[in-house]
Amino acid sequence: MDKAKITSAQFAILMYMYILGEAAIVQPHTIANIAGSDEWFTMILSIFVQLGFGWLYMKLSFKYPDETIIEYSQRILGKGAGWVLGFIYLLFFIILVAYILRVISGFLGSVILPRSPLDIIGLVFMIPVVYGVFLGLGVIGRATEILLPIAVFVFIVSSIMLVPKIDVDNLLPVFPDGIMPSIKGLYSIIGFPTMDVVVVLMLVRFIVDKKKTRKYFYITSAAAPFTLVIIALYTISVLGIEETIRAPYVVYDLAKEIRIERIFERVEALVGIIWISTTFVKITLSFYAVTIAAVQLFKLTSYKYAIIPFLFLTLPMSKWIVNNPAELEYYLGYVYPIFAFFPSFLFPVLLLVIGALKNKKQKSSGEEGRGQPEKTKSPSAE
Repeated sequence: MDKAKITSAQFAILMYMYILGEAAIVQPHTIANIAGSDEWFTMILSIFVQLGFGWLYMKLSFKYPDETIIEYSQRILGKGAGWVLGFIYLLFFIILVAYILRVISGFLGSVILPRSPLDIIGLVFMIPVVYGVFLGLGVIGRATEILLPIAVFVFIVSSIMLVPKIDVDNLLPVFPDGIMPSIKGLYSIIGFPTMDVVVVLMLVRFIVDKKKTRKYFYITSAAAPFTLVIIALYTISVLGIEETIRAPYVVYDLAKEIRIERIFERVEALVGIIWISTTFVKITLSFYAVTIAAVQLFKLTSYKYAIIPFLFLTLPMSKWIVNNPAELEYYLGYVYPIFAFFPSFLFPVLLLVIGALKNKKQKSSGEEGRGQPEKTKSPSAE
């Protein structure tokens, strides 16, 4: 088990980068296909949904603050059923790592390294991920503290440079088909990235100053979707709805619009660093969750023994999970929300309810035991 610890501030930064992840790369295009030019309103609604899931995860995590979900599921359900549930979470995190790797490999292979095989791109991207997991959560947290200011700076500068390109007419009319398309768009974004935040249930036990964790996490849970609101407004107002629907990686096309005469142009690769860094954080935390889950399920002496085997498992899986961008869009928009519903919502709710019922039963049993009068020996018995 990793003995490293992180602070609540580092945890909040990690989760901000994690929630953005590669969602900023693929979600504007996916949501635009459903909600049209009102996708920004879908992103606003997602803030409240994200806060709701955040409350659920914090509630469950602080019931058992010194354990991961792999550990306390066995306490709540018993060793057998708890182990099976933990194994389901292990599989979920493995599939999540493979999916994230497929998204970022497809992004890099399509727009930056078009002649490079996806296998090689995925392997090269996983090298720093594996190294980060090997060094431990503490190092990952400190690295993210360095990455965040760089990403925020590039995001702010690029946003300012795109202001002259904004055409407010592209946002009109508002709700031409009513509010239902925006609500339907929530289906996709609830699955990804909202439900992916279940990784929190593997990380809270490693936080030092847990008193601040809830507050910082709720701020993060609102800030990350709000960033997606800004991205959605920019993509629609600058590129228009037709271009947003057409382009699978619309944020990259958005960055191509940054031009200052002939002095400052073709900065899309530089802006891409933002989303590469957020995806790096997301896949690193997810891969870390895989190794910790493996240690706790199979009683390994060190999580480092699980790194290489799971690396060679996730690399081919990333190629099998989806074959092309069309399948990726379908998987993201329709399949993944159903797949993530069970480990990300249903199981945590069941654990919370069953745990509360068991605690209530234990308390009532204890009170009954204390309420019974003590049996005294009769003189004849002596």
